[in-house]
Amino acid sequence: MISDIINYIYPRNIKCIICKNPISKNNSYSLCKDCFNKLNFINKGCLICGKPLTDFYKNDICLNCETNEYVFTRALSCIEYDDNIHKLIYSLKYGAKTYLSYNIAEIMNDKLQYENINVDYIIPVPLHKKRLRKRGYNQSLLIANQLSKINKKEVLDIVVRSKNTDFLSKLSKKERIKKLQNVFTLSKNENRIYKKDLLIVDDIFTTGTTTNEISKNLLNSGASKIYVITFATGKNIY
Repeated sequence: MISDIINYIYPRNIKCIICKNPISKNNSYSLCKDCFNKLNFINKGCLICGKPLTDFYKNDICLNCETNEYVFTRALSCIEYDDNIHKLIYSLKYGAKTYLSYNIAEIMNDKLQYENINVDYIIPVPLHKKRLRKRGYNQSLLIANQLSKINKKEVLDIVVRSKNTDFLSKLSKKERIKKLQNVFTLSKNENRIYKKDLLIVDDIFTTGTTTNEISKNLLNSGASKIYVITFATGKNIY
């Protein structure tokens, strides 16, 4: 299998996935102790958007989510976005280092267990077919498949990106909402999601617009609860 070939070429826990220094086979997430300690794991996040909460917050919901526009039940992120995380995600998305999807899935699974989140199916955020052909793979699907192997929940790759939008990274939340209107559809009438709890998987949570639009489609098709998990998110600026 392809995964076996990748594991042979890139054996796990030989080198740190960030600094490339040799590590012990017992190290968590294929990280050396220095790089592990530099990562800002999110222990306390907003109970809606998942962005980290500082001591400024007395409640469990950030100011931005007090007027909640999200339809998903809750979003979780594992680590605060910084330069090291940027390099990891960039290497996965554009550097063909697909083996990183396993380490990211490991971290995600531990986060889900820590938060006691249990779902019926895993839903990857899709790429448009043109971007998929250019990149050769969908990083969210790779992560979802690895997460499925760990927690034994089935992946349903049923969301279709029917319009090829421009990159959204420089757009405001309002601009993203406008760009993503009617972009996502379901590939078929998927009866299995009826009254089921679903987990949307993606690499980064920025404004939550993409996962929120996908959640609308899934809820309209009968899903019960929608959770979102991403590897990283930015600091809560509110």
